[in-house]
Amino acid sequence: MIKIILLAILAVFILASIIFVVKSKLLKKRVMKKFNKMNTSASDKWTIDFLENKRNLTDDFADSTVNKTMARKDRGHTNQMFDLIVKDNDRLPDEAPSELKEYFAKTAILPEWADKDLIAFGQQIYIRHGIWISLLLSYKSLPECYACAKGAEVLHKTARLNENHGSMETYSRRIAETAQFVMFAMSPGGLSPTKQGLVAAQKVRLIHSVIRYYLRQQNWDTGKYDQPVNQEDMAGTLMSFSALILQGLEQLEIKLEPVEKEAYFHCWRVIGHIVGLDDNLIPDNAADGLKLGTAILDHQIAKSAQGSSLMKALLEFQIKKSKGFISPRKNEAMMRLMMGDKISDLLDVPAVNQTEIDKLGKTIKRIARFMEILDHSMIFAMLLQFFTRILSQMMIRHMTKSKIITFYIPKSLTLDWLNPRN
Repeated sequence: MIKIILLAILAVFILASIIFVVKSKLLKKRVMKKFNKMNTSASDKWTIDFLENKRNLTDDFADSTVNKTMARKDRGHTNQMFDLIVKDNDRLPDEAPSELKEYFAKTAILPEWADKDLIAFGQQIYIRHGIWISLLLSYKSLPECYACAKGAEVLHKTARLNENHGSMETYSRRIAETAQFVMFAMSPGGLSPTKQGLVAAQKVRLIHSVIRYYLRQQNWDTGKYDQPVNQEDMAGTLMSFSALILQGLEQLEIKLEPVEKEAYFHCWRVIGHIVGLDDNLIPDNAADGLKLGTAILDHQIAKSAQGSSLMKALLEFQIKKSKGFISPRKNEAMMRLMMGDKISDLLDVPAVNQTEIDKLGKTIKRIARFMEILDHSMIFAMLLQFFTRILSQMMIRHMTKSKIITFYIPKSLTLDWLNPRN
């Protein structure tokens, strides 16, 4: 009996593997035809003047939606918008204000240039390398955003106001929600109509507008910091989650094919459209995205107390959550390995002996090479993708006590929201 069961399991596994291999090869064949027609060269349009102008622009449509809802001075409608953002609820109630219904209807429409095959292939790249992408998000993407002093002021202000001085639970929820958003959007099917990834991106766009509304009510200093959550800051964040992740994978010696890079980046181009980036601020390809990300970092990088404070909180969080697995010293070495000494010094990451950093780098690359060998075996790739998805979700769950990740807004913002001054 046991032998029959084992044979049945083996037969199911072989059949599933054959289907997986055939579907993967057909998808890649279709994507390759499209890739061969692409322009993969970087542009020259990311000038200082261009980026500086984008610091005065935000998101008119989302801002108008929030302003209209707030202008109603109707607590019920305000609560509906608030609940939709912060609770695990993807549907608007029938009595929701018309501007919210219009917002979710219009922002669910993907751009004409969005390609379902490129999206599907790009999401497959994410699932195959989800563990490493999660690692890079925590030790490269987020902290490099903190190095942009003006943008760090927004993060710092919304994280700490009225919040037990930025408690660890508050901070861990923010990181977990960022990771969950990436997983929702980049999991297969995540950007399809009404799916979690698309809805999450719509909520992120609305959250940005709510934060802008709130900071403007708090006499935000546009002369010093420019518009809060402006177009350049949004583009910088998007590039840190896309083009700079691709750069990070190369640092780990995970070599993606050019077509794989373009498919992964295409997903983030689509996400950029959903979250409200101007069309002329969405790069055409991965090389252009890296050039934009580098240009924004060069434009905005500066020493700031806010950036160092955010970095300190992130490092404390990483040390606490990895206790028993990774020593505090290795966490610090990981930061320096992923970001390099220039940005690490700027953010006051403790100094680490280069020998320790090199040793950690060799260990990580050795593990990455082994996983890449499995990934390039089509049969093992199916199992690897399955376990990568589970492990990535477990990593996110480990970040917070909350069983359901919901989008979080500081209490200070919600209090002012529910008790408007005007």
